[in-house]
Amino acid sequence: MSIPRETAERVDRENGEIRAELRRMSGLQRAYAWTVDRLIYRMERAGTPPEPGDIHELVREHMRTGA
Repeated sequence: MSIPRETAERVDRENGEIRAELRRMSGLQRAYAWTVDRLIYRMERAGTPPEPGDIHELVREHMRTGA
């Protein structure tokens, strides 16, 4: 039993849309990370380092492991 052409085309289109959204979200995540890095750097230069509670546990884990 084969998948009808319309279904295959729809799935391909939806997959393309999902991939495009993932690229946009990845770009946004990188932009946020870049911004936060700069803000933390400026805070530290001003003598106001972030407090431990200011950093979300998922972010702390990423900073620790890089994953």
